[in-house]
Amino acid sequence: MQKSEASEKRIANLVSYIECLLREENVRESYQRHFEEFAGLESLEVFQAFRQILDQGYDPDQVITEVSRVILATQREDDFEEVRPEDPFLQELRAENQTMMDLLAGLRPLFRQERTPERDQKIVAAMQGLRQVRAHFVRLQNIFFPTLEHKHHALSGLTLLWAWQDQAETVLEQSLATFADPKMPTEQLNRMAGELFGSYASLPFKEERLLYTAADQLLTETDWEAMYQQSRAYPTAFDIRQEVAEIDFSQLKDAAAQGCFSSGTGSMSFEQLNLVLNNLPVDFTVVDENNRVLYFNNPPHRIFPRSPAVVGREVKNCHPPRSLDKVDEIIDAFRQGRQNHARFWISVKDKKLLIEYFALRDAEGKYRGVLEVSQDITDLQSLQGDRRLTEWQE
Repeated sequence: MQKSEASEKRIANLVSYIECLLREENVRESYQRHFEEFAGLESLEVFQAFRQILDQGYDPDQVITEVSRVILATQREDDFEEVRPEDPFLQELRAENQTMMDLLAGLRPLFRQERTPERDQKIVAAMQGLRQVRAHFVRLQNIFFPTLEHKHHALSGLTLLWAWQDQAETVLEQSLATFADPKMPTEQLNRMAGELFGSYASLPFKEERLLYTAADQLLTETDWEAMYQQSRAYPTAFDIRQEVAEIDFSQLKDAAAQGCFSSGTGSMSFEQLNLVLNNLPVDFTVVDENNRVLYFNNPPHRIFPRSPAVVGREVKNCHPPRSLDKVDEIIDAFRQGRQNHARFWISVKDKKLLIEYFALRDAEGKYRGVLEVSQDITDLQSLQGDRRLTEWQE
């Protein structure tokens, strides 16, 4: 059997088995029928199977649980070697994962202690340290994922890893609330502790087995260097690296940037235009009519992280799996001309954020894409009365 045929069979077997799990039927029979094929699963095949399942309309939160079972049950840690051990980007990511695992290991003795208010407070304090893993997720989602997606169509299924990360963060917040409640039954605490360990402790293995091995197969040395340079503009989890550098946008420049931007309302050099766009008090991203990211600005205090790797990325892959349906609905409403604007607002820590989507249309009204604008409106909400120009002072 040729490799492509064997690969297609493994993908079909994995899809069939996950469907059985989701339908809760013939699970044992299906596992026995497909088990031998699972051992040969490659990372790209797992991503392809995940995408096929999602395309059938299944809930991502259901699917990731079943895929996780297959990965952890059939892939052994000694089945593969660590790829690119000297790569600086992977070294940072692995150091973050190791620190996370050390933090989890430090929690275990606390769980074995007799329950007291003091013990639960110590557990909550230690758990809060896991929030730092968010910085690790951000770099993967904004640099690693889009870089890989450019290389192979199967890697639209990288949302599988994103979904696992979202699940871990959700479990963490639930665990913090559970352990902070002195009236919560001990059985509930133990259950949440198990979910927390299961969600976070499995992530490094999944990254190594799925993400890093796929990257090692598909990325060039130039790709690896570009990812590392972009990653330096992002903070690391647990202060693995102290400094944060400026993103180098030189790779996005082209010959047109040497000219002049002109419209019916005036003209300016591209250098001036870039200054204007990057000093607007909003983050914005432009998506074309084919749902590909065209451009994003880079203001001093960006709300949502972006890296040059997202340019050319399909917009649905820029959002977590649980929100994909709504993203598709908004774009479809814009494309069909039923809507031109969608507005949302959310609270993040102590900030109120306004997120708006605007349909882009040309002079004939033809749909040309979407403008996504995000703004921190915390200070604006507190404005009262008037403050006139004549009242300005340093």
